[in-house]
Amino acid sequence: MRRIGNCWFVIGLMLAMATLAAPPPANGAVGNAKDSKAASKQPGELTLTTERAVVFKDGYALIIKKGVAKTNANGEVYTDDVPDAAVLGSFWAVPKEGRMISMTAGWKETETSEQKEAPCTQLIEILEANQGKRAKVELNDKKVFSGIIHQVVQQPTTSAIDRTAFDALTASHAAPSNSARVPRPGISESITMSGILGTHFVLRTDDGDVLLNIGQVETVTVKDMKTTLAKTAKISNRTKRLSFKLDTAEKEQEITLMYFSPGMRWIPTYRVALHGGEKKTAKISLQAELLNELEDLKDTPVDIVVGVPNFRFRETPSPLSLEGTLRNALAQAAPVLMGNFSNGMSNAMYSQRSGEIRRIEANANAAAANGVVQLPDELTASGAQDLFIYNLPKITLAKSDRIAVPIFTHDVPYRDVYTWNVRTTKVDRGAAPTGSSANSPLTLSTNEVWHQIELTNNTNLPWTTGAAMIMQGNQPLAQELLTYTPPKNEVRVPLTVSVDTRGSLTEKETGRELNSMRWEDHTYAKIQKEVAIDLCNNKPIDIEVEIKLQLGGKVDKAADDGAVTINPFNAADWSQYRGDSEVNNSSTVVWKTKLKPGDTFKPTVQYHYFIQH
Repeated sequence: MRRIGNCWFVIGLMLAMATLAAPPPANGAVGNAKDSKAASKQPGELTLTTERAVVFKDGYALIIKKGVAKTNANGEVYTDDVPDAAVLGSFWAVPKEGRMISMTAGWKETETSEQKEAPCTQLIEILEANQGKRAKVELNDKKVFSGIIHQVVQQPTTSAIDRTAFDALTASHAAPSNSARVPRPGISESITMSGILGTHFVLRTDDGDVLLNIGQVETVTVKDMKTTLAKTAKISNRTKRLSFKLDTAEKEQEITLMYFSPGMRWIPTYRVALHGGEKKTAKISLQAELLNELEDLKDTPVDIVVGVPNFRFRETPSPLSLEGTLRNALAQAAPVLMGNFSNGMSNAMYSQRSGEIRRIEANANAAAANGVVQLPDELTASGAQDLFIYNLPKITLAKSDRIAVPIFTHDVPYRDVYTWNVRTTKVDRGAAPTGSSANSPLTLSTNEVWHQIELTNNTNLPWTTGAAMIMQGNQPLAQELLTYTPPKNEVRVPLTVSVDTRGSLTEKETGRELNSMRWEDHTYAKIQKEVAIDLCNNKPIDIEVEIKLQLGGKVDKAADDGAVTINPFNAADWSQYRGDSEVNNSSTVVWKTKLKPGDTFKPTVQYHYFIQH
């Protein structure tokens, strides 16, 4: 794992790694098309190999490729492997030696021909295929002629055919050209097949040549009849092409190509197995789930990044990709994962800014004492600057496939904590209810005490935000979101509402002082209130409790050592608020305590606020 400062440092570091790597064979290739692409390689063509993929959590990846080719007399090499989606400013080509003079993107139009044996679908094609053979022809009026098919009176025609139907035809003999090249993404292809049209043919009989109307023929009998006809196909290709001009001619050159593109994403998922006992520990495991809609990966080193770099032009395509809009195949293939979640959580929940990651002091002894994660041998971990990178083993992953790769497993301490967040909301202005109500008098409490676990990250690695499955033995307890946690910090993960520790809150007015304040030509009354909280532990075990009370107004006194924080006005404390926000504060009171089975915690709070009258 590496930690890096910003996106351009990522690019520079990955480029340096790719440059230092051993150069691939000159006829290397990408993915499953390796052999066919190498066989069809043309002079001066770079056959690119994907050297590394750096995958981010937001669905973007940095792709680094490498290729070798011999420059021509003008110092030029080229490739037709042009990405459809490359972000503006991230598309770079760097030669291993010498200087890059220019990189040109454009379209290359070619036309090739190939002959195929196609099934005869019309009588005129049967006659043409069997020309020179003896035949017996019966017409609609029952007249019969015997002789040799001498000539088909015809005119040539063409018709379009798709690639699937074309490939299904049997090859007759190919023209001596590059027509055997394998179509690749980025190629606009059209295929037309030759054909014939006509209404008459000449049958040479013993009495002479007879001109017959094809439309009047009922049956044709030919010994060893041929039912296929050799047809010529013209294949027109409009292909993207990148041309590189270097400062050396007639020389083998190695070029590294890199670009930032949408279409690949990794999602972190955790499994947290709780172990009870006197010293509570949890075995936390992280795996990376990779979604690939970008390109085939063949034994490719993959790095996954914790954190999302700032790419200002991430939605703008590079002009070198020759695309008007940035294609995001992953957003189309997995719109739920790439868009907003149904429960309101957006992708922001699965990312964090690089500035939120703290630096870790290098102290080997302290790290060992506090628990350094033992990564598998095929994974490495190293530190750089702000963003963290996990180096995965080489991966083979076809486009549109998915894969899960374990990252680490480690034992960490945890504790159970029961939290109750409660807010008092005052109605400043509104009509009092009138008339009778047919509703049931039963009122259900909505105050919920949550059972949470607090995990301590005693490792030397950050925990990135991801979905977490909480288990105890074979029993699933909950699935929640484990949020970003730097080393040596704690994170809380909610498990469930604790029905055995339900609390209640009551509030009463203790004083009222009219004309207490005048602000901006308005008169305010001072209202004094007391809040009483009642929380009982009905569980058979001791529990640690944390209560957080939020209210509109200023706290005067909090019993039982409540920690008070006075904040500016908060609109969430009020309903239909009337008045100036400068008049009232917002207050928070926090209590932390332990409750034995059957114990009750009953703190009180005195506070005041102002209302306009």
